[in-house]
Amino acid sequence: MGAKPAWRRLASATAIVLLVLLGTVLPGSMAARATEPTIEQLQKEIRQRDAVIRSLIRRVENLERQIGTADSASASPAAAATRPAARSRAGGPPAPQTEVAALEPEEPPAKPRMPAKTSPASSPGPPQQARANPPAPGQFEVSEDDAERALERTLVATGNLLVPSGFAEVEPLFSYTRRETPILVLFNQHRNEFTWALDTRLGLPWESQFEIALPYNLVNQQITNVFVAPPQQVSDRSGNAVGDLTVGLAKTFVHESGWIPDLLGRITYEAPTGPLSVNQVPMLSGQSKLSFAGTALKRQDPLVFVGTAGYTKAFQSNHITPGDQINFQTGAFLATSPETALRAVLQQNFLQNTTVDNVTFKGSNSAQSILTFGASSILGRGILVDLQVGIGLTNSAPKYSVILSSTYRFGAPGL
Repeated sequence: MGAKPAWRRLASATAIVLLVLLGTVLPGSMAARATEPTIEQLQKEIRQRDAVIRSLIRRVENLERQIGTADSASASPAAAATRPAARSRAGGPPAPQTEVAALEPEEPPAKPRMPAKTSPASSPGPPQQARANPPAPGQFEVSEDDAERALERTLVATGNLLVPSGFAEVEPLFSYTRRETPILVLFNQHRNEFTWALDTRLGLPWESQFEIALPYNLVNQQITNVFVAPPQQVSDRSGNAVGDLTVGLAKTFVHESGWIPDLLGRITYEAPTGPLSVNQVPMLSGQSKLSFAGTALKRQDPLVFVGTAGYTKAFQSNHITPGDQINFQTGAFLATSPETALRAVLQQNFLQNTTVDNVTFKGSNSAQSILTFGASSILGRGILVDLQVGIGLTNSAPKYSVILSSTYRFGAPGL
């Protein structure tokens, strides 16, 4: 007998088995809905069903044996996979799993599952696997502290936060300021101001900070007569000297909580250690001033908003008393990356009239508005580089200014 007719008989036998099972189950279920069968009736129906199933299984096994005698080349891989199972069932009574396998001869038997020998050390959970896998090239893992590193350092460098206790910062800086101011009616004054300074900040206990700074100034001043055509330069002089020493103390009073911002205060004194003028060029020194300022800081990650208000009292020095100042400053800082921060700050200064030998010059007061843009970046461990550019918005303000600084932070355990 060929393999193809045998397969047809096997399919017919399988269909008969399914019809018989459906016929035995459906009437029983319908009868169960109609009347409540007794236990004896249920046992009798089960025995009849088992007898029919065993008869059908024997017929299926006979067909399988007939298929096994056919040419092995014409047998499919699925039929060859079922033959060992059929031979194992011929030696003993059919079990429930054997009956199911016989009714579905085309499905290969499932391979037995071997219990995997695992230990906690050899099979870590998902968190351990994530830690074991290093980040891909071009990716990095950033902690919350590292994400704020450049931003925090920039806030400290700009005076909006304090150096932590036990640390110190040294900041060498260079600045250039261009001023173009009309004097009287016929003359224009152009000044190029160069400043090299060294600032030091020491973090003290009780959330306080000591500050000291010493600049060195170089000023080039040109006076031009604009009444004639073309304008003629009247003078071109330069002067340089050590500037005024500034010392200060700052302290944090309130920490941010809810709608309440961080609040810190600062008091600084500028001692007239530098000359008032050199080579008939007015310098940026020779003034005695005492300043008070308060700063508020509010975070909305990744933004930080700051605002500062201050008052500067000017004292007489070299027979000249500059006018007192009222200062306002507001700005926003943005952490664009873990190691970079940007900022924009608007500064407003109101200067009162100047007094010389107890004579007040009316109209010498002024209002200066300066818009500053800055960018800072971490270049290495403890090293912050900052660049800021200021643009004058009023006639009495500097035309523009550029400041480049580098801040180095290090531990100071003795503080």
